[in-house]
Amino acid sequence: MLRKFSREPLIHFLGGALLIFAFFWATGTGRDPADYEISIDETDIDRLTTDWERNFRRAPTQQELDGLIDQEITEEIYYREALRLGLDKNDPVIRRRLFTKMRFIDSKDEENVAPTDTILQQWMDEHPGKYALSPLYDFKQIYLGQISAAQASDWIDQLNNGGNPAANAKSISLPASLERASIAEIERQFGDRFAGQLAKLELGLWSGPVASGFGVHAVRVTAKTLGKKAALDDVRQRVVNDWRADQQAEQKEKALSRYRGQYEITVAGRP
Repeated sequence: MLRKFSREPLIHFLGGALLIFAFFWATGTGRDPADYEISIDETDIDRLTTDWERNFRRAPTQQELDGLIDQEITEEIYYREALRLGLDKNDPVIRRRLFTKMRFIDSKDEENVAPTDTILQQWMDEHPGKYALSPLYDFKQIYLGQISAAQASDWIDQLNNGGNPAANAKSISLPASLERASIAEIERQFGDRFAGQLAKLELGLWSGPVASGFGVHAVRVTAKTLGKKAALDDVRQRVVNDWRADQQAEQKEKALSRYRGQYEITVAGRP
């Protein structure tokens, strides 16, 4: 029975096919030739040359360029061999880089969209408090140093009763006065704690003590221009930047939702 079975042509055919497959598997002859082709074209050479010129402020010599090309080939060979060994798997650094690249690809089209004035104005109307122009202050200040609130109040009373402003002033490298200063400018000079107290001060009187990170101050606000709703041209670049950031965030969420819908996800401990 066995002898008859061994004479079957089909068995001979299958056996030969298995031997041929084993030979090609062992020798690597069955590999995809395209996967082992490396081509350095003019675009690659231009890129290598440009990178060299950016770093060294001159064009590479022919010998240096040949070295760059050889390095490019070596990197490509090792890159492909690393992929064949699966070295890209379970590597948190590579995982993060690929994540970042995919996010960049998903948002790239949004960067090229130029919003119209109508879109930007609608965005401003939906966020009215975000683009209000800062109130402007004219004020004078006297630095009193790091003293108690009670002592500072006594000196401020003396100022309002005709006292000499220079009598209790301490030296400090801050402007003695500002005109039409925005909150942002005042914060840069005196800090946000100081700037936040100006709205409560009475016009025309020495007030305080107004605290800053340096100590306490006597402050006299001489003029105040109330903040108002900004026109689009006043804050155009801020509005464009904020609108783009919102569009990119929305695009990322849509892309993630689209990708996520293709996966069946399980998390230990979650129903």
